[in-house]
Amino acid sequence: MTGATQGNEKVNSGFDMRSEIAKLAERIVEPVAAKLGAQELDPLVGRIRSIFEELNTQRASADADFEHMAVDIVEPLRSILSEADFGRIVDRLSGAMAAFCQKVFEGQRAA
Repeated sequence: MTGATQGNEKVNSGFDMRSEIAKLAERIVEPVAAKLGAQELDPLVGRIRSIFEELNTQRASADADFEHMAVDIVEPLRSILSEADFGRIVDRLSGAMAAFCQKVFEGQRAA
């Protein structure tokens, strides 16, 4: 092995996709986190993590409706959040899913 190859392996072995997905889920809900209690926030973050883990292992179809998927995930909190906050989280989540899957479509799937 060359030094460059060994360096790349170290970088790759240090990447934990599940940890990164967890961080992403928390960042998506960050704008409304202070408005939610742990009993609302924890399940939402869990649902978001689950969908990203699923998107990472299963290829989403090219015509996937990420906005509809995001609405379904956030819907249980519609009555708690203002319409503006609800829309903001749906937009952040659907945009993140589209960007995440674009990388998958380009062949950059994480292991």
